[in-house]
Amino acid sequence: MRTQLWRIRSGALSSFPDRVRAYATTHAAALPEHVERLLVMIDGVNLQIRDADRQLLRIAKAHPVCRLLMTMPGVGPVTAVRFVAAIDRVDRFAGAHAVQSYLGLTPGQNSSSERSRVTGITKAGPTAVRWVLVQAAWVAWRSRPEDPMVRWARQIGERRGRHIAIVALARKISGILFAMWRDQASYQASRTWSSLAATM
Repeated sequence: MRTQLWRIRSGALSSFPDRVRAYATTHAAALPEHVERLLVMIDGVNLQIRDADRQLLRIAKAHPVCRLLMTMPGVGPVTAVRFVAAIDRVDRFAGAHAVQSYLGLTPGQNSSSERSRVTGITKAGPTAVRWVLVQAAWVAWRSRPEDPMVRWARQIGERRGRHIAIVALARKISGILFAMWRDQASYQASRTWSSLAATM
């Protein structure tokens, strides 16, 4: 399409085949057969993704812990299911910091007898869970700016930059999710904030 100087309007990935076909129709351009075959394949993949998303939503809604975790801002079925699968049993961990460390969201150390140096997050543990927690942090950052944990993260962002603040917020979210699961309590901004602020 680039070689033919086609400029496809922007939009969701799932609508890409329709946008390409609409462009061809609008500009009376012939859509090559090999391109149409690729679009048909993308349509099929999109259908499978939609089916998988619906199945995942059913699984999350049927699981009591996932339902509980999805009351937190930014946490949907994907994050809830991945978090529950990674943690497995909440009683395996002594506290929120242990969960954060297990997920690789705590700062590392590169120290010797003469110096002490803190590095970036360790990135230990399951990468996929860490990734969805960062995405949950972005969603909460954008959709719930008045939430206490987001306000806390924005203060970090003013000092150290937005990306560091998002990782800090992801770490905070993992600790709060652990506490919600442990206490069997749905998300309440004031309760969660006051009970975890001292430990995170």
